[in-house]
Amino acid sequence: MLAVVKLGGSVITEKTRPFTLRESNIDLFADKVLQLYEEGVKLVVVHGGGSFGHPVAAKYSLTNGSFSRVKAYGFAETRYWMSYLNLKIIEKLLSKGVPAVSVQTSAVSQTRDGHLYRFDADVIGLFLERMLVPVLYGDAVVDVSRAVAILSGDDIASHLAQALKADVLVYLMGSGGVYDRPPSRPGAKLLREIRPGDPLSQISESGIDVTGGLQHKLSCAFAAARSGIRVAIGGLAYFEEMVLGRDAPYTRVLPE
Repeated sequence: MLAVVKLGGSVITEKTRPFTLRESNIDLFADKVLQLYEEGVKLVVVHGGGSFGHPVAAKYSLTNGSFSRVKAYGFAETRYWMSYLNLKIIEKLLSKGVPAVSVQTSAVSQTRDGHLYRFDADVIGLFLERMLVPVLYGDAVVDVSRAVAILSGDDIASHLAQALKADVLVYLMGSGGVYDRPPSRPGAKLLREIRPGDPLSQISESGIDVTGGLQHKLSCAFAAARSGIRVAIGGLAYFEEMVLGRDAPYTRVLPE
């Protein structure tokens, strides 16, 4: 069984506090990955930028206006902080006994006009064949038509799930799933199923987000669901249930 997991930035960082980790969540995630790995589940992890990548990319307005030396520095700084966050995830997974390997997203992918254009998924497959757990991340990447772009972890996870013919694609979110209204509002109800065209008033999670927020996440999720992949969106507490297809309070994404 192959599972592609998008680990949301709101799960692993405090999105309203720049460069702040949620250490207990990272530790819990690593424990759950180890358990699934020991049960024979192959995993690909793609994590978001949270309060590490998004504020820096926004500071330099990387995707707006003409490219410049200042933006070149901003690109490099964004890459630095995303690499830093990635190594923190890798460090925790290794400490638990998970053979996790970092994959630099900007080295295996390119965009065109801000959309995924090239991605070397073959190398991810080779890691999986060798019982490794590849860990990628949303990143600042080279764009062949407009200098640079931000490639979101949501796009990467959906693309890899389809390219590798994964059994399941799981989106882990700090809010615990998709709700009928912003989850902070009184009376908000978790949607157990969601289809394209369903009315949705939920806003994106708090904090700076340069990758499109919830609406973009759902677009990526629906694309994978239409290709026949089981897709679930929910919280870290029910990570294993989502991967294994067991009933729990999370949102199932349906193709129609």
